Amino acid sequence: MRTLLPSLLALTFACSETGITRQETVNVFFQEPAERVDILIVVDNSGSMAPYQRSLGDNFNAFIQFFIDANVDYHIAVTTTTIQKPEYTDQIPQCTQALINEIPNAGYIVNGTVITSNTPDADLVFRDLVNVGVCGAGFEMGLEAARLAFTPELLTTVNAGFIREQAELSVIFVSDEEDVSPFPVNEYINDLRDVKGQRSREAINASSLTVIDPAACLNAAGSSPGARYVDVTAQTNGVSRDLCDQNFESIVTDLSLNSSRLRDTYFLARAPDLNTLSVGVESDIIPCDSGEWTFEFINEGGEDLPAIVFARDALPPIGSQITVRYNNGSGMEEGFCGGGAE
Repeated sequence: MRTLLPSLLALTFACSETGITRQETVNVFFQEPAERVDILIVVDNSGSMAPYQRSLGDNFNAFIQFFIDANVDYHIAVTTTTIQKPEYTDQIPQCTQALINEIPNAGYIVNGTVITSNTPDADLVFRDLVNVGVCGAGFEMGLEAARLAFTPELLTTVNAGFIREQAELSVIFVSDEEDVSPFPVNEYINDLRDVKGQRSREAINASSLTVIDPAACLNAAGSSPGARYVDVTAQTNGVSRDLCDQNFESIVTDLSLNSSRLRDTYFLARAPDLNTLSVGVESDIIPCDSGEWTFEFINEGGEDLPAIVFARDALPPIGSQITVRYNNGSGMEEGFCGGGAE
């Protein structure tokens, strides 16, 4: 796969008798989604998660939208954050011993089921898989569950057939509480990268649908920010979204876009002079007032980076080349028609 980071192809200088008067930068990108993606969704199955599991289950079509658009061959499986099943107590009537017994063992994919593009009634199957119940352990260990799911012991037995050698890998953590897995975050990141090999880092990403603003959650008292999940996300080029945001369909669509490796955002090498900014897809120049793209500064790792962001209904076609030309500037010219400037 060709890199989707800015490719600095040319620096063109216009000269006059007084010296250099202009510098042009050309960034070239390619819209190349993955051909195959295996997706493990790690769902918190503790007591406060029922409404979030329902919302996720009701949005399967939004989740696979970009896989369909990009003709991505997908595998989707689910596991839970429970590593050790809780002991039964009649103080929680909704959690019978039978329901506790139904919780998959640590790292096992739920029902041994892998959803593919050929799965009949896939939306119903997905809804059943992600509604994993609320009788799991109160000490959520999503990172440990993902690690176990990808161990050779499980990939050659109960999880066999899920991971494909030539497929990209995405892990999505869904939880309203912090991860308390026993090892440091970077150890889990290395474990994920080992699934595809440390030299194939771009083949792995992890995303997190977790708590960012606890006050917005349905059960604020039982929620806490998932900082460890967000850390893994930031280090693997995934996306972090707030589980408590009411616009759940939009959130799930963001996860779909990232997992499919389709791109709506292209980071520029430098801040542009917006009066000179030109965006082309293949041989067509897309006017800045078309509504198809905007220029924005996007915070990545605490730094505001200049970027071209395409509208979701105007993504560059698969296989297309995106060329962005501009003179260096501040990116802050007033009144720029593409938006994002001040």
